[in-house]
Amino acid sequence: MNDAVKTIVQRNAVVSAVIGAVLSPIPLIDEIVLMPFYLRFASKIASTHQLERGQTPWRPIAQTTFNGLVARFAVNVTVGFIPGVAAATNAASAAALTALLGTYFDDACADPAGAQPIGVKAIVGVLRDKLTEAVARRSTSSQSHPA
Repeated sequence: MNDAVKTIVQRNAVVSAVIGAVLSPIPLIDEIVLMPFYLRFASKIASTHQLERGQTPWRPIAQTTFNGLVARFAVNVTVGFIPGVAAATNAASAAALTALLGTYFDDACADPAGAQPIGVKAIVGVLRDKLTEAVARRSTSSQSHPA
């Protein structure tokens, strides 16, 4: 991943985290808002690869994006009704999904003919791992800095 793509991913991770946190009280609305956001995100990455609209592997990109949003919903639904936790989890899962999709979009645009979608199950695993890491870091941080 080159520096231009890294910058795009980092900026979009922050924006998606804000969207996830702000819209967390309304079930499914963040997924609806994030779908076109992620497709625009893919378009920006395709531009860094100098792909024109017709050269971009839109079908696997759209399928992976949809699968990612389904996976994110499945992961978030387990804590979606716990006040305070839902917003943090939605933000973290949106940022984690953005990072995963950024890497996928970059790879897909580097080899459009070989682009294959990622399944829901694989994405759920990655999101769970990332959220577990985030919780562990937060727990360790709060233990080392008593209030």
